[in-house]
Amino acid sequence: MPQIPPPTPSAPYPVLETVLNLARTRLNDAIASIGGEILTDSQPFTATMVNAAWRRLQAYLSNLGYSKYKRKFWAYGIPAVDSTDPSQQTMWTWTQYTNASGVVYAPPVVPVFPADFIAPLVVKQRPTGTNQVFHQFPSAPDGLPEGMKRPWNWAWEWKNDAMYMPGSTYSMDFEIEYAAYDYDFLVTNNVLGDSTQVPPITPANMAVPIMRSESALANYICAECAQGRTDADTAVFIGEAEKDAKLIMNNSDVKLKQRRPVQRKAYSGRRNTNGQLWGNAGY
Repeated sequence: MPQIPPPTPSAPYPVLETVLNLARTRLNDAIASIGGEILTDSQPFTATMVNAAWRRLQAYLSNLGYSKYKRKFWAYGIPAVDSTDPSQQTMWTWTQYTNASGVVYAPPVVPVFPADFIAPLVVKQRPTGTNQVFHQFPSAPDGLPEGMKRPWNWAWEWKNDAMYMPGSTYSMDFEIEYAAYDYDFLVTNNVLGDSTQVPPITPANMAVPIMRSESALANYICAECAQGRTDADTAVFIGEAEKDAKLIMNNSDVKLKQRRPVQRKAYSGRRNTNGQLWGNAGY
């Protein structure tokens, strides 16, 4: 008897076509067909509007502090600083790491920022080749102070789309939490067998990687369409999209952050859950 393999597990994300159908319905573009008469998958402007709306949704959720757009990456073996001049700094970007004297390192010699990297939020370090925990060091939003080079970095600064540090006299590992984004939806440029160009197709079967985001993204798509026609409904659609985005945030991150541990009180009545004595409490 043949063995039927189990289905490949996947996250239950909504599909882009479902979002587009909802947007067409709200725009009264689904009267003749759910596939629409104006906002169809094959219209060259559809994918542009979808990606513009997608970026709006991500930006709004990120501004709310949505955890999906906070990510981490680890970088090992960043070279030791090659200059003792206090005025010289290292620079790190998406393409290279530049040491204090101007020597440039690029992959695969050193790791660089991930493609979805926007800006660093929390930066930690430790000496390379150790199993020590990573220790956080502060940002310097008003500029890096000059000082002697040490066996660690004492601060970092983000400016001009690059991270600057004084440089460490030891090779260092880094753990960086950063603001991130999701990629745009791709557009398929179809070519018929006779090489005849046909309109680009919006990849409606692609997953939208945010749970229960259909309504929010559909409203942002509607806003893009209404804005292009200078409709008075633009502000209404944006307002509804932001309400939906807040619900996404409330149903995931907010409830998690507001959780309360349920633990019984110690029998003695004089110790908290960390084993410490309560002041003069007699309960």
